[in-house]
Amino acid sequence: MKQTGPIKGELVLVGGGHAQVALLKSLAMKPVEGLRTTLVTRDIDTPYSGMLPGFVEGAWTEADIHIDLAKLASMAGARLVHAPVTGLDAEAGRLHVNGRPPVPFDVLSVNIGGEPDVKAIPGAASHCIPVKPISNFRDRLSALTAMGHPERLAVIGGGAAGCELALALSRQWLDATGKRPRITIFARSARLVPEHPPRAARLLYECLTKACCAVRCGHPVSHIEANRLHLDNGDAHEFDACFLVTAVAPPAWLRQTGLELDAAGFIAVKPTLQSRSHPNIFAAGDIATIVGSPRPKAGVYAVRAGPVLADNIRRFVAGRRPKPWKPQTRALAILGTADGRSVGIRGNHASHSRFWWWLKKWIDRRWMAKYTDLKMASPPPPAALPGLGKTPDSTDPAFEAMRCLGCGAKTGHETLAAAMREAAEIAVGLGADPRLMPPDGLNEDSAILPVPETGEMVQSIDVISEIISDPFQLGRIAAVHAMSDIYAANAVPVWAMAAVTLGSARVDLQQSQLAQLMAGGLVALSEAGAQLVGGHTGESEALGIGYAVTGWREGPPNIPSAGDDPVLVLTKPLGTGVVMAGHMKLAARGAWVTAAADMMARGNGLAAATLAPHRPVMTDVTGFGLARHAMNLAERCGMQGIEIDLAALPLLDGARAMLEAGHRSTLHPQNRAAVRIAGADSVAPVADILFDPQTSGGLLAALPGAVAPGIIEAFHQSGQPAAIVGRLNDVPGLTLTNQD
Repeated sequence: MKQTGPIKGELVLVGGGHAQVALLKSLAMKPVEGLRTTLVTRDIDTPYSGMLPGFVEGAWTEADIHIDLAKLASMAGARLVHAPVTGLDAEAGRLHVNGRPPVPFDVLSVNIGGEPDVKAIPGAASHCIPVKPISNFRDRLSALTAMGHPERLAVIGGGAAGCELALALSRQWLDATGKRPRITIFARSARLVPEHPPRAARLLYECLTKACCAVRCGHPVSHIEANRLHLDNGDAHEFDACFLVTAVAPPAWLRQTGLELDAAGFIAVKPTLQSRSHPNIFAAGDIATIVGSPRPKAGVYAVRAGPVLADNIRRFVAGRRPKPWKPQTRALAILGTADGRSVGIRGNHASHSRFWWWLKKWIDRRWMAKYTDLKMASPPPPAALPGLGKTPDSTDPAFEAMRCLGCGAKTGHETLAAAMREAAEIAVGLGADPRLMPPDGLNEDSAILPVPETGEMVQSIDVISEIISDPFQLGRIAAVHAMSDIYAANAVPVWAMAAVTLGSARVDLQQSQLAQLMAGGLVALSEAGAQLVGGHTGESEALGIGYAVTGWREGPPNIPSAGDDPVLVLTKPLGTGVVMAGHMKLAARGAWVTAAADMMARGNGLAAATLAPHRPVMTDVTGFGLARHAMNLAERCGMQGIEIDLAALPLLDGARAMLEAGHRSTLHPQNRAAVRIAGADSVAPVADILFDPQTSGGLLAALPGAVAPGIIEAFHQSGQPAAIVGRLNDVPGLTLTNQD
């Protein structure tokens, strides 16, 4: 289920083990509001280990034993990162992923299988086929049998998994060739399945003997070489293929995580499945050890940990105490014997019958069905408003039950073409230059542009969200905002490409909105002498519009030196961020809001032309606020700080009142943290305007102090607001003057 509303926390899942799939399903059924989930996994199809022997035997197909994590993640609304994990910084809350930037997390859940402990037996890495990871085992077994079915097989491991695998391999060979292979099981322990009662060992021994399998217990394998393994008593045994079914080892990267580990290197967790050292990190399955209550690293315990993991993560993010879990000590175990029967074990009881095989298949199918029979019910298609007398067109995507994504979520060709024709007509009717209108039929995402013989090309891109609800005005502001970067580079805009994201709507309504947006943009582009040459549309829940603008300039700006006493000239008043923040809370007067919108829609072309003869170094004042943009300007000029005269700052109507009332844009705290104020224990409240994020703000130019007054006079004579608001200096950080 897709998240709506702001993202307030990040849950990252490592691996798609048996417990993790239960957590994903839980999140799909009941999402946690504001919690974004990301699944990082090496394998897209995760196997259920309990069905592996049946798969080897031939009782199950590959599809039967695998869970599609992409589908499950999609159902849960989780992001999917298909890549192996290479490390974890538990303190910093960063997960390191192969070939990608680190993935940050607030809460982490680790449920990956262990790795084969091939280092425990010299030569095992070169001469054995490990059973884990299962995906690699499946591929290597398939490659082995594709070349024929070798006669002599060795299985290292006398536990339940080793016995089941030997019996399953014997059955596969019998079905494929008509005869059983010669299999020998090598067990370190004195008897088979030491984790189960002696009767279970006797029953399995009988089954193995009938399947032509020999058993060697009590002597561990000391080393392995090509087609030969050696025991610690000096005996040697020949083989054509050797399978390793011994204890797993933790991945090497765990040692560098800062997590508390057990003696074997697995994550040490509390009964709540939380790390003993980092309570925001959870772990379950083979990778984890419950300190004080360890259990065998078997799939049954990972399965049963799933609901506990899901509930405790919900509790943790909600600020409630997670519940401790004590897994049962006498879990039912059913071991397949590849003869239509199974050995059932519970406590000291063990028996061999067809009932146990039937029950095992029923349990396994039922568990898999929870995560494979996924259905995402289609919502009912949107109904037309009957009172309007409009019958929905069967081809209108606004009335589809589900909207496609990617390139399927864009404005239709006819809608786009009609909207662009209408936009051009509106723009020309409002005085735009017909020669700068896009040609009829323009529907390209790319444009072929000539390369100027002299000077330099400048490119920039900007996208804004729906800061005002008037689509024409919003389109104009978006174009003005995007062109400001071009002007700040001492260039003039020449070409532009649009990027528009629209909400889903009835076709005619969507066409009208797009036409309004583009008409506003075309008017602004025309005023600047720029032409729209292409673009792209898409659909989403939120409206957004932006432009990639290409411009031209004669050469780079003139960088002032400290000896020039460079001053800062600002060409638009400040306050769009705080006024619009107040408007969102219904606190700003309508006149303040419309004045702010009009100022955002005012282009910077005339201001840039006034400054052009001096070719100053400039920036446009936008999201980072005046203070941070001015600091960036100082750094470009090789200086360490800025001085701002608070009394000289031009403010929009209502900006001071909104600041005094306590309103701030959401980006304000981050902007404030990005600038160090020098030599002041406290600052005047109006100083907060320096950190107010501006949309379509003015230009900020660094000019020699001697020429700045004449430039300000030129601005005022042409009716443009401009002011000298400060100067560059070598005092580190921001210095404020006239705070009274």
